[in-house]
Amino acid sequence: MAGGETLIEARGVSKRFGPRRVLRRVSLSVAAGEVVLLLGPNGAGKSTLLRVLAGLMRHDEGDVARATPCTLGFLSHVPMLYSRLTVRENLRLFSDVAGAPADAAVEAMQYWALADIADCQVGDLSRGNQARAGLARAFLGAPRLRLLDEPSSNLDERGVSMLSAAVGEKRVPKPATIIATHDLHRLQPIATRVIVMKDGEVVSDSGPSAAPEALAQVASLYREANR
Repeated sequence: MAGGETLIEARGVSKRFGPRRVLRRVSLSVAAGEVVLLLGPNGAGKSTLLRVLAGLMRHDEGDVARATPCTLGFLSHVPMLYSRLTVRENLRLFSDVAGAPADAAVEAMQYWALADIADCQVGDLSRGNQARAGLARAFLGAPRLRLLDEPSSNLDERGVSMLSAAVGEKRVPKPATIIATHDLHRLQPIATRVIVMKDGEVVSDSGPSAAPEALAQVASLYREANR
């Protein structure tokens, strides 16, 4: 269930790349406790929206507001780690940047099953291990708002289970998570809300704290549209 406090809100957000409009007057509000699956075909605007919400990309029109304070964990479709540093060095560095507790990097390596490869350079890891290291970075410091772009694309079933548990962890204050994904089959069980985008617009939204049948209905519409 959502906790009620709005952690991020977009109002009429538009974004162009040259003559091409990638986002078209997107409005949405996400509250503490929500786990939102952001669905849509390639080119729908999902990744651009996440980057705008994270403050990593300027939008051309509209407004984006985040709660204050509201720490942010962001994962792109790449791990966003230094390839020539080891897993341990990366997580210690980003732990310091996030102002996380001294033992946060160690705990992250243990949780994401990275301890055995902690002293390997990230660039030498498999894609699956890089993906888990990227998630470990994104969750450092227990951010209240997690924006994750295709986090499960290189994960095996064990990795997806770790991701699901991390997203669903019960803690206070409640976080909010937005996941841009094509992996509806494996991630739908953790969702409290499903939003579908097409051509830069939100075309369907199950609504906050949606009942399972509402989630299933929106998910079904998405599957039908992408057959």
